[in-house]
Amino acid sequence: MATVLLVGFAVLLVLNVPVSFALALASLAALLYGGMPATLIIQKMTASMDSFVLLAVPFFLLSGHLMGRSGIARDIVDFADSLVGWLRGGLAHANIAAGTLMGGMTGSAVAEASSTGGALIPPMIAKGYDRPFTAAVTAAASTIAVMIPPSIPMIIFAVVTGVSVGDLFIAGVIPGLLMALALMFTSWIFAVRRGYQRGPRPSLAHIGRATRASVWGLIMPLVIIGSIRYGIATPTEASVVAVLYALFVGMYVYKTLTWSDVPGIIHDTAITTGIVMLMIAAASLYGLIVTREQIPQAAAQLIMELTTNPYLVLILILCVYLIAGMLLDLGANIIILVPVLWPLVKSLQIDPVQFGIVTVLGLAIGLITPPVGASLFVTCGIAKTNLLEGSKAAFPFIVALLAVTLLIIFVPAVATWLPYSAKG
Repeated sequence: MATVLLVGFAVLLVLNVPVSFALALASLAALLYGGMPATLIIQKMTASMDSFVLLAVPFFLLSGHLMGRSGIARDIVDFADSLVGWLRGGLAHANIAAGTLMGGMTGSAVAEASSTGGALIPPMIAKGYDRPFTAAVTAAASTIAVMIPPSIPMIIFAVVTGVSVGDLFIAGVIPGLLMALALMFTSWIFAVRRGYQRGPRPSLAHIGRATRASVWGLIMPLVIIGSIRYGIATPTEASVVAVLYALFVGMYVYKTLTWSDVPGIIHDTAITTGIVMLMIAAASLYGLIVTREQIPQAAAQLIMELTTNPYLVLILILCVYLIAGMLLDLGANIIILVPVLWPLVKSLQIDPVQFGIVTVLGLAIGLITPPVGASLFVTCGIAKTNLLEGSKAAFPFIVALLAVTLLIIFVPAVATWLPYSAKG
């Protein structure tokens, strides 16, 4: 069965079949080959989507669409520029700061790359920034969106492993800020070497105006994290609160949303949600094969023959993630790889929250590495540069993100201190 699954999956990917369909068809073929009844297959797929935690996915996506359509992205960019735009290579720093703040609204790296890239890449090019550099820094900044809550990949990881979504959300805050600092340091080195100019130093009055204009967007991540941290709402309930908050801001504060806009926004959200849910349903079949063929046990035995050192094991896993990230989408990789690696992680008593953060960050690097590199593909299109040049420019940012990942591996408290201290 495993051979049928792997060969079928590889062939379908080569034929450019979408990942979710490739996974479903290959799994279906393998299960039928193994003599599994078709009714069990259907039951498994539907049961996998019957999850209270998964209800958070469409609501967080909907809140991100609502906030994006309201025009708050423009104010977030202005606020970020007022804070760091005066540094050497100011627009690059503003790009990263905006990506960090926008991540708390969208939870999606590609959505953040598109919105921030559309707002900042053209003015960066007009100020003399190299086109591949503008694409690379925007794509790299977008990876922070999957670390700062709400993060859709973290929800998928929680569904696959049973780890608390709230713990993962809170754990992503410090790594997300470290990612921003690492990317800003890398951008500063570029700016010094290439002579990129500083932006004008803003007055306190300008910073005050930018802060007041963006305060509604800045509050949203605090609403999500605060409601979870203080037990006011579960992550799923917090996602509904986020939707109501986004509706209020868009309709009554910014007054850029009307009820006639809502059906179109819901339509866009439904399409994205359908993609995620179909992938999870297809992955349930994959999980059935993984369990039946004892693949996790074999993988654990293979790695433990090499080493039982938790740090080295996590580094080996990171290497797997970096390769997988070049080939498949982040969500698909979590669904495919984590069930195989999870028994090994538990046997070595690696902290599950630490593993979750390493997983999401390690696979997020694939968003800026070819040939998939979804965020880099989007930003290269906005910057009107080819993917090869964008990939070359992205390499230093990849190194910076790897450094943060290794820090989390060797110093687990970077990821675990905040969620566990929040519990008292």
